[in-house]
Amino acid sequence: MAWLYILAPGPPATACEAKILTKHPSPSTEIEELIHALRGQDPDDRHARVSLDHAPCAAFIPHLLKATTDQDPYIRASAVHALASYDAEEGTQLLATLFRALADDPDPSVRSAAAEVLASMSSDAAPALLAALGDASPDVRKEVVLALGAFETSDTVAALTDRLHRDPAPEVRERAVMALERLKPEGSVDDLVRALEDESAIVRAAVARALGEYETSELPAIVNALLLALADPSAGVRESAARALRYSSAEAIPGLVALLADEVADVRNEAIGALGTLDACQAIDALAERLRNDADTEVRCSAASALGDLRHEGATTHLIDAFQSGADSPEVRAEIVRALGNAEDFRALPALCVALRDLDPETRESAARGLEWLLDPEVPEGSAALEPLCLALKDTEGSVREAASNALGKLKDPRALPFLMKAAQDDTEECRAAALEAIARIDATAGAALLLEGLNDPDTDVRRTAAKSLVLAQSAPIPPAVLACLADLDGDPFARCDLAKALARRGGAEAVPVLIDLLQDKSGHVRAAAAQALGELPDPRAMPPLTALLDDEDEDVRGEAALALAALADDRAIEPLKALLEDEHPPVRRRVVWALSFFTPSRVLPLLVSSLEDDDPHVRSTAVNALADLCDAPALRRIGLALPPALDDVKEALEEAAAELEDEDSAERNPSPRRVQLGTTHCE
Repeated sequence: MAWLYILAPGPPATACEAKILTKHPSPSTEIEELIHALRGQDPDDRHARVSLDHAPCAAFIPHLLKATTDQDPYIRASAVHALASYDAEEGTQLLATLFRALADDPDPSVRSAAAEVLASMSSDAAPALLAALGDASPDVRKEVVLALGAFETSDTVAALTDRLHRDPAPEVRERAVMALERLKPEGSVDDLVRALEDESAIVRAAVARALGEYETSELPAIVNALLLALADPSAGVRESAARALRYSSAEAIPGLVALLADEVADVRNEAIGALGTLDACQAIDALAERLRNDADTEVRCSAASALGDLRHEGATTHLIDAFQSGADSPEVRAEIVRALGNAEDFRALPALCVALRDLDPETRESAARGLEWLLDPEVPEGSAALEPLCLALKDTEGSVREAASNALGKLKDPRALPFLMKAAQDDTEECRAAALEAIARIDATAGAALLLEGLNDPDTDVRRTAAKSLVLAQSAPIPPAVLACLADLDGDPFARCDLAKALARRGGAEAVPVLIDLLQDKSGHVRAAAAQALGELPDPRAMPPLTALLDDEDEDVRGEAALALAALADDRAIEPLKALLEDEHPPVRRRVVWALSFFTPSRVLPLLVSSLEDDDPHVRSTAVNALADLCDAPALRRIGLALPPALDDVKEALEEAAAELEDEDSAERNPSPRRVQLGTTHCE
């Protein structure tokens, strides 16, 4: 025990502190061993940026500082990178060491590491970084330039602009583009447009990418520059320019259409992607030509996707024709089918139904998912998909069967129920869950037996789906399967949460004792769900256990218990709720404030008024809303006048609420009683 110290109570020790307090090896030994291990490291495994990764410990700093003077540049660079884990305030020599490494170390890798670390560590590093722009090594200068992108000063912008136009190394000029794009200083667009004439294609491509990141206020100049870049001799520049024109303006469409004839497939692909974002209906025929005739499979797939994104009847016609003509590639067929599902055009329905029988499983899955997006129970034409989808429930691929169940759930045709009930016995858990969810969407009552059976499924997702979808009839006793699932404390807590909600929807006095028992569940999620359910079924029997939950360790449970007590509106709950106004968690206080507004106004008004001075703005806002529901306009104004000047935002909110009350015609006010759960809108 000689190694242990007796300490005053305080926060838990860090891993580093724990080693100091016990017989574990000292932190000094640990970091020294890490540094020593680098000496024998295989050259192929040397990565200075991560070689000394460790949990920060102040005791390591002296050893890392010493390692920055090691004879081996790899160890020096590794030590410099490791210092990035510390704040500059943790050691008086830390910044000085990094400045020295940046300015004086003979190895470029160490100077580069120092530039990178300084940018993330100190706002005082800019002068040293600016001086390092004169470094003879382009590798160092490019790291310095990128680091300067973290400092938005006039000197920094001027230096970056100078490097952009004058540095002899293209990789440095490329980093200058990246730094300027990060800062986006005023006037930088003009400098970047000028750099589109750089002799290096690497720089020009970087400029094109950067211009695509600017705000639309600069759009005309940017679009004009990028349109010129579409004719650049470098395919990489043309590709970057096309990508940058995504979501730009209609002026870009003709240039992008012309680029569809580019000799490089990647360039054509980017042009197609951009056209799909621009509502380019005039490009439909050109995109269709790429879909039919392009030599590159990826380009044909992109053309199909872009046509679907346009959601235009002309595009749908081309997609249907392309599908019916029999695309040679399974990838292209699958993309055509996906696009037809995305087109939101019922003319695609027959093609999607045919695609459910395609030889390619990805195409069949795309067809089923497309039908899910397309189908609407209010549109009679959708019934044509019923039989093909029911047949697809027997597909050899589980993903197709799952998607078919989802689509049938969207269709909501009761004729699908027998097929879905068989699908609920599928060997694949995803298919069983999808079938149960579809059954519930069509008629949960008809599928009640299967949903109850699903509560015992070996798969968690199936059990959750069954619990979430279950509809319990108030005229019948609570099913034993539900009670058993709720009593299984080792079962899935989220299934128990959903069953608590199902009991709330069912209603009935016999559900209350079951929910009260759930207030003792070991899961905070379940306790909160039970409290919320009891708020929907207010019953005096729940008051004692709900009051006890105001001291629960879980903040969500405390908040939901407060709202449930509000539903009871028993003034005996005011005092325990008043104590919870001091809760450390603002979401709890917000719920308590709203809950208090459901009790006798004369007893809670002082508490609500005092909550107008809460530290949290959301709590104050909730107090304003609560008072607006209880007071008339003159009373709200009197409350506002009594508040201190520091609460001008609250005064303004009270005045707005008073004005709204005066503007409302009494006949227009909602005559229905206030519901406690409406308060959660204010609480969240």
